[in-house]
Amino acid sequence: MATISVALAEELATAHASRGVDYVAAPVLGRPDVAAAGKLTIVAGGPAEAIDRVQPVFDAIGQKTWRIGSLPQQANVIKVAANFMLGAAVETLGEAAALVSGHGLAIQDFLDVITSGIFPGPVYAGYGKMIADNRYEPALFKARLGLKDLRLALAAADAVTTPLPIASVVRDSLIDAIAHGDGEKDFAVLGQVAARRAGR
Repeated sequence: MATISVALAEELATAHASRGVDYVAAPVLGRPDVAAAGKLTIVAGGPAEAIDRVQPVFDAIGQKTWRIGSLPQQANVIKVAANFMLGAAVETLGEAAALVSGHGLAIQDFLDVITSGIFPGPVYAGYGKMIADNRYEPALFKARLGLKDLRLALAAADAVTTPLPIASVVRDSLIDAIAHGDGEKDFAVLGQVAARRAGR
């Protein structure tokens, strides 16, 4: 259920198959607060009958299980792609916040406008609020883990010759955060990175 590379998931599936054991990859979407509420989204890949056997566990911790193909690693592709999108969203939030604050506007006013219309939902509202409040601790998803996930997405893309230029930008911003000692802070620290680049 961990966020691992697509290549490692393939390796684990092969190793299990060689011993006659089914392998199910089931990475989750959701931060610790979502997990505590039993509301995780579970992305499961593997033989259908194997997923059936472990479905009661998924039902206990998640709100929905998405069955994604018979190959376990397919679930890991979905997970790293989703975390790439999360990184891209938080990066653009940080950059947009730096833009509006540079023009003397309150970041919270900007967030109120975008989250009530074109960008509703927990990513923009939750991470946006952390950026607006310049509050990156306690971390619900640490920047260093975000960097690991962006690197996993880039490796998965490289394996199928798929350019992800935005992922490279987000990776570099996370490296910047870690270089400034912010690896243990929340992923939202990308807002601080954008502000620093803007001289604020």
